[in-house]
Amino acid sequence: MVKKAEFVRILVLLFTVLLCFSGCEKLKMPIIEEMDPLGAGIRETQPLTVMTYNVYLGSSTASVLDVEHLLQVPTEVANVYNNFVASDFPGRATAIAKSIKAHQPHLIGLQEMSLIRRQFPGDRITGGLIPAEEVVMDFRVVLLNALRSEGLEYRSAAEVENIDVEMPMFAADGIVDVRLTDYDLILARSDVATSDPMGANYINAFSVEMLGLKVKRGYAAVNATVDGITYRFVNTHLESFSQEIRVAQTRELIDSLSKETLPILLLGDFNTQAPDGVTYQLLIQAEYVDTWQTNVEGTGNTCYQDPNLRNESSGHSKRIDQIFVSNSASDVSVLMIQTLGDTPSDRLASGLWPSDHAGVVAQLVF
Repeated sequence: MVKKAEFVRILVLLFTVLLCFSGCEKLKMPIIEEMDPLGAGIRETQPLTVMTYNVYLGSSTASVLDVEHLLQVPTEVANVYNNFVASDFPGRATAIAKSIKAHQPHLIGLQEMSLIRRQFPGDRITGGLIPAEEVVMDFRVVLLNALRSEGLEYRSAAEVENIDVEMPMFAADGIVDVRLTDYDLILARSDVATSDPMGANYINAFSVEMLGLKVKRGYAAVNATVDGITYRFVNTHLESFSQEIRVAQTRELIDSLSKETLPILLLGDFNTQAPDGVTYQLLIQAEYVDTWQTNVEGTGNTCYQDPNLRNESSGHSKRIDQIFVSNSASDVSVLMIQTLGDTPSDRLASGLWPSDHAGVVAQLVF
């Protein structure tokens, strides 16, 4: 005979599958019955829904980091800037907001939330140090506005400022300084209580000696309470240009979370391919559980589309965006997990993909 708790879990799983095929714009959260630990009988528990999404600057910065001579910098910076403009982040943010609306996660971890500023005339090329302050675009503001346009209320619950770099570029009106500040951001739904926000940068960082540049990366974290359960929610973006640095950052991250007593949700762009990547294996050895491993369908691949986002068929061939839970939260059921923004119907009318990455959303019961 099937126990009642198991029977309820089966019903919830079937309900979730039906929702995934229904095409509904808004998912209603299934409710799970469980025994009240205080002995008051059966109570209803709301599943926790979380999402990770690398929203993409709109251009690869590799051409700048790979210059062989400083005289190449203004041209390569101009190329990156023009690609960013052409990538239409406001349009892409609308598409991302629609994906968020479809699932309405309690918590969202976002990477490459960029702040672009400029200064004219630029002074960096002559050694000046006046920082550019004219805001061209703040991804945080644009995405939050897109969410409000969809009738959703989210707020910034924690963030970490990563690299903040300013370089000259050639423009039609002369030399312009362009400043890029990168953030990892945690959004919380308006009904989610949060506390103890923090952001930290890794000690280990990829360096470009010719440019005198360190590519700072880090993680943001916050305590979040949903349905009476408090979690430590952690969002990170690990180094992509160096496996050695990425491994060192992973060790820092694991060590920093090692004394955490709350259930940990660790997600983001880990830049390590599951299941064989070195960094991925470090997390598994540290007893983090990959929630995707419970999925019986789909590859979960999350990267990459073409840098200009105009490829017709999805180019995703690697799974580097992941959602982990700590092994201390071992009594976890994954009701649903899927990728977002990676089907032809997700493309903008202009043909652009929402990002070069897919998002990942999971619905969990602790």
